Amino acid sequence: MPPKKKKSKKSKKSKKKEEYLPSIFNIPQYENPDIVTPKVDLIIKLVHPVTDLFTLKIRVQISTRVEQIHEEISKMHQGAISGISVCRDRFSPEDVLDPKKTLEQCGIFDGEIKLLYDYKPIVGPLLK
Repeated sequence: MPPKKKKSKKSKKSKKKEEYLPSIFNIPQYENPDIVTPKVDLIIKLVHPVTDLFTLKIRVQISTRVEQIHEEISKMHQGAISGISVCRDRFSPEDVLDPKKTLEQCGIFDGEIKLLYDYKPIVGPLLK
């Protein structure tokens, strides 16, 4: 049997705290976007038939994409709709908001905004 190797004890050296040089960059203080970003109240209504059953009132940030509003509308209809078109103040096919843009890019900054929507129903939604 080979002889056992003895473990050498390493001396414990006192570790010095590393000191860093002051930053040469001006780092701004962190601001929480949930607090700083302006919010807008949206009243989302179905174009036809006009009824309070299909009215949705939500408060969102102006950095919210129109596509997220489409998802909220779809949830309200329990996923049985597609081809959602959203317009501001009045509904016309030429004034449909682009789903890839944010509310801020669509010109919605503050206050209470009225959005109107229309959709295409899914044929046989239970089959999908």
